[in-house]
Amino acid sequence: MKLLFCENLLKPNTVDEAFLDEYNIAKDSGFEVLLYDFNDKNLKTKYKNNEIEELIYRGWMLNPFEYIELYNELYSKNYKLINNPTEYQNCHYLPDSLKYIENYTPKTIYKKINNENDINVLIDMAKTFNGNAVIIKDYVKSEKHYWDTACFVANSNDKNKLYKTIKNLIELKDNCFNEGIVIREYLELNKLIKHSKSSMPLSEEYRLFFYKNKLLNIFDYWEEGEYNKMKPNINFFENIAKTVESNFFTMDIAKDVNGKFSIIELGDGQVSGIAKNEGKNIFYKILKERQTSAIPHE
Repeated sequence: MKLLFCENLLKPNTVDEAFLDEYNIAKDSGFEVLLYDFNDKNLKTKYKNNEIEELIYRGWMLNPFEYIELYNELYSKNYKLINNPTEYQNCHYLPDSLKYIENYTPKTIYKKINNENDINVLIDMAKTFNGNAVIIKDYVKSEKHYWDTACFVANSNDKNKLYKTIKNLIELKDNCFNEGIVIREYLELNKLIKHSKSSMPLSEEYRLFFYKNKLLNIFDYWEEGEYNKMKPNINFFENIAKTVESNFFTMDIAKDVNGKFSIIELGDGQVSGIAKNEGKNIFYKILKERQTSAIPHE
């Protein structure tokens, strides 16, 4: 199994600076790494393989159409991404993830947005929250760092505030907007600290990585804040992970003010980040051990 990282758009044959630490750690862990040039949308000819080999992409988020394009291009050169396009979307788009986590995550509604009428229909659907606070995001990500203007709505019955928040989110996303809007019931989470730049409230959240439906490790979600040295018991979430149709994915969980853990969302493991370099070292060490142990011995 090899790893594929994004190439630096300005410096050919070098990794994107955002992934430099991870790229070096992966190589030091014994992985063979390849680079993908998104400028010409074509994997270099030298990467042509004689037989099918599994590949894990580690890079920027791709929408489902971009992922299909990448998947097919790689497959034509005998590289098979660890998740096929359906498996990718299962965890990348929250509406697709709900079939696995709906009973263990905050109440959620969603709608594909093509015009103003779709926004109005979604706002009308928000009656189901009975005035409780909600979070707004697109099918993939929120704009947490614009907490008060494009993410959080204190009263879900406030249609004007809902509308403005949705419009602000879509404007901020611009060309990166992911198809539709999700409205989720707000959970009062156990607070850690306010973000040093945006003042967004940071909560006690953890990211679990799963490879072939088995836990790789659990990591602190944020770089900032004082986390408890004892990680939570995650046996319950490991059992849920067995039902998820993906070979490599993440599960983000969070602790509320009453001490209960809930699933916040799933993510495709190829485009999910790891906050700290310490965690990246652990991640690649364990992934290499898991991959090596899976190789049949002659």
